[in-house]
Amino acid sequence: MKRIWGIFTLYLIVFVLTVGGNLRFADDATSSMWFVIMVFAFVLSIVLLVKNRFPDKKRIIISAVFGLLMFAPSLVMTGGTFSLQILPIPLVTFLSSMAFFSISAKYPESAIALLKGKTARDVAVTVGLGLGVGIIWGIINIFLNNEQPSLQMAPAHFIVPLNPGIYEEMVFKALIFASCLHCFKGELATKWQRFTAWFMMIIPHVLPHTPDMFIQNGLISGLFAVVILTLVFGLPFAVLQRKRDLASAMIAHGVVMIIFFNVFGINMS
Repeated sequence: MKRIWGIFTLYLIVFVLTVGGNLRFADDATSSMWFVIMVFAFVLSIVLLVKNRFPDKKRIIISAVFGLLMFAPSLVMTGGTFSLQILPIPLVTFLSSMAFFSISAKYPESAIALLKGKTARDVAVTVGLGLGVGIIWGIINIFLNNEQPSLQMAPAHFIVPLNPGIYEEMVFKALIFASCLHCFKGELATKWQRFTAWFMMIIPHVLPHTPDMFIQNGLISGLFAVVILTLVFGLPFAVLQRKRDLASAMIAHGVVMIIFFNVFGINMS
């Protein structure tokens, strides 16, 4: 428990320093925090894989597929230009997925399922739930956004959402939950353990969305943004993972962003 909250405290200190302008790893605070959380996930994945067995061949292949899929949104955002700068996200996705599967195999009773059940009905429930939640939350997201709508359908608006759908749900939620299981040796027996697992699945991922709000509008507005993002977006996707499966959360998050990008467009700069 001390280890988990100690790591989060370090992460929070980096967040405060980044927002305050005292520590930057990129051109702006938001990009810096996305870099920071990616590095945290990379290190965490390596540690978990070193301390535990690699997953079986099937799940290594699935992890590789997830990683390869992450090249598509990166290439779209760079105008089709391949460079070493697009490698970190596919690599971290691959490593995080393997670490997630490794811990899940070790503690199957408490683990998040990639897909709950194997029948056609189970798949239909997962897909239907993901689509339903994604559409509802996608509409909510439109009303919460202050940008001017600019309706435009484009292939890129369906490819780029693979990033939040797969990368963010696997790396910043599923991996974090798996790391909690690792530290708790597969048990979530106490209220504090369960709260810690929920908290770590949500708040570290929410924080990189908020630096601009803290910088432009101050502490109160920034904290308010954290609360709203936690309740409206962080918690629902975490609930889907914990109560249904990872696939439903991936679909829901992807659909939310498909709706957002087709309504507001994508900033390609």
